[in-house]
Amino acid sequence: MKYVKMLGLAAVVAAALMAFAGSSTASATVLCSEPGTGSPTGTTCPAGKAYGAGVEIHAVSEGNLVLTTGSEFTGFTCRKSTMKGFTNNEGSATETVTASIEGKNLTWEECSTPNGACTLTSVKGGELEIHWIEGSHNGTLTSIGAEITESCASIFGKIHCIFVFADEDIGTVTGGNSATIDIESTPVNLIATSGLCSKEPKLDAKYEITTPKPFYVTGHT
Repeated sequence: MKYVKMLGLAAVVAAALMAFAGSSTASATVLCSEPGTGSPTGTTCPAGKAYGAGVEIHAVSEGNLVLTTGSEFTGFTCRKSTMKGFTNNEGSATETVTASIEGKNLTWEECSTPNGACTLTSVKGGELEIHWIEGSHNGTLTSIGAEITESCASIFGKIHCIFVFADEDIGTVTGGNSATIDIESTPVNLIATSGLCSKEPKLDAKYEITTPKPFYVTGHT
C-alpha cells in the first residue's frame, strides 16, 4: 500500500514538473534578424542573429487608429500614431522578451470624434511583452501598464476619459522584412471620469515596425 502511495506521489510530482516545463516553453521568445529554423517552424534563431537588450523597437501606424465606444462623443479616430521602446533582454528558451516604453514615446496625432477634435496623451507607456507563437515567425503582443487620457469637446462640455492596459494581449506581431502589429477589436480597460465615457471601448490599429528590420519572433537561440 505504501508503495502504491509513493507511486501516486511520484506521478503528481511528474505532472507538476511537466506543467512547469510547458509553461516555460510557452513563454520562450527571442527576436531575430532572420527567420527561425528548426521544427516546428521558427523555433531557433540562427547564431549571432538575435536582438539583445537595448535594441530600439519603433513602430508607425498604417492607416487610421480607431477606438470604438458606441458614443459619438468619445469614439475617436487618429490618423497618426507611433510607439518607441527599448528591449530589456534578449529572451531565451525560458524567458519572454519585454520592451519598456516611456509615455512621451507613445503618441497619437490628428485625433477627432464625429463632434470635433480630441486630444490624446500617453501618461504611461508601460511595457510590452512578445510571446512566440509556436510554428510561426510571429508572436502575441501583451501591453502592461500603459495609460492614455482622452479629452474631447462636446455640447455637454469637455469629456475626460482614462484608458489603461493591464496585462492584456492586445494583438499579433507578424514577422518579416517589415514586421507588422495588428490590433483588432481589442477591449480596453476604462477609468471613467465622465458619465459620457464608454464602458466597453475597443481598439483597432495596424503598425509597421520600422526598426529593427528584418524582425522575426522565434522560440530561442
